Amino acid sequence: MFNRILVPVDGSKGALKALEKAVGLQMLTGSELYLLCVFKHHSLLEASLSMVRPNRLDIPDDALKEYATEIAVHAKSRAIEMGADGGRVRAFVKGGRPSRTIVRFARKRECDLVVIGAQGTNGDKNLLLGSVSQRVAGAAHCPTLVV
Repeated sequence: MFNRILVPVDGSKGALKALEKAVGLQMLTGSELYLLCVFKHHSLLEASLSMVRPNRLDIPDDALKEYATEIAVHAKSRAIEMGADGGRVRAFVKGGRPSRTIVRFARKRECDLVVIGAQGTNGDKNLLLGSVSQRVAGAAHCPTLVV
């Protein structure tokens, strides 16, 4: 049925709900579970225009990558606590525009399913569907389950 399930994680409640659903699917299908945390890459120009003047211009990306890594590692731990097969759970961190990066990652890794939270950390509580989940659902090459 499913060989590889991708779950984008951002530390939000929506991502946790998606993770729970994906773990249940993994337990049913024996699939691999890929957890992906995407941080927004800042160009050197964006970093240089920041109100904070770091010694090195790539520090914003370093800090964001470190935070994204913490989120991905935590999501992996949670998945295992929920009953996922730890040997079939992998966590990844990528920089870029979230929706594009998720879709590209799913295609490159030949994912069969994307399970994504309806709203992430930027979600407007008045909307039913967040912009990232909407874009991923519309652009992914495989089925997308929005939780």
